[in-house]
Amino acid sequence: MKWMKISSAANSTVKGIKKLITHTRVCREEGRTIAEGIHLAKELLNRNELIQKVFLREGATKNSEISAILHSLDSLSVPCIELPNSLFNEISPVENSTGIFCEILIPDNTYLNPCEDIVYLDGVQDPGNVGTILRAALASGVKYFAASISSAYFWSPKVLRSAMGAHFQCHFVQVDTLKKLKQQSRLRCLVADARGGKSLYELTWDKSPVLWVFGSEGQGVSDDALQQADSRVFIPINPQVESLNVAMAATVCLFERKRIKDCCSEISTN
Repeated sequence: MKWMKISSAANSTVKGIKKLITHTRVCREEGRTIAEGIHLAKELLNRNELIQKVFLREGATKNSEISAILHSLDSLSVPCIELPNSLFNEISPVENSTGIFCEILIPDNTYLNPCEDIVYLDGVQDPGNVGTILRAALASGVKYFAASISSAYFWSPKVLRSAMGAHFQCHFVQVDTLKKLKQQSRLRCLVADARGGKSLYELTWDKSPVLWVFGSEGQGVSDDALQQADSRVFIPINPQVESLNVAMAATVCLFERKRIKDCCSEISTN
């Protein structure tokens, strides 16, 4: 690694990082983003070809985990930039950073497999929700994702941080319309809609992959999405609770789907 020290906020490298952290548009246009924290840095050890720069708070090497990460990356010819505490805190994506973040290339993993389940996000705008859905979906066995233009950008620093490394095992596309995605994938479209439809626990399942649709935090799924639904699905909940957070609802749906698939596999094996 190439070690450097920067102490000025006027430095062009620092200015460039600020733009990536604060403007999702810049991430899209430049094909780069920020992976903050020890956990993501560890995940990147298996994808070190993506790392462009490593940023450290002054004295961060005293942390044994950070020291081990840097040792693993030592053979890379990428800059490792040390910043004074005040400057690091000024540009860090989070208030209480562990002292490390990386500038990375956004990988070209835009392939969707129509032989596998796909999750489509219809206007899900909160980065924390998007990241949580990605992580929960991957845990349930789903690794293909699509989103509307109005959804939070999959590779924004906040979504990346919330998903805690799920990105590096998943595939993403952004599409103009759900109708187009459905036509291309030819998958059965299940739209999660708290307003009604069929209970999640009463659906008829088979081994065929499905296209899941989850809607925005405030408005739910759009009218356009409802028009594409082969089935509207709701989660039966205590009537004293109005609704579930979209990330929670997605987790329930995807793990019910996993349970059914696992049961079907056990039956076919026996």
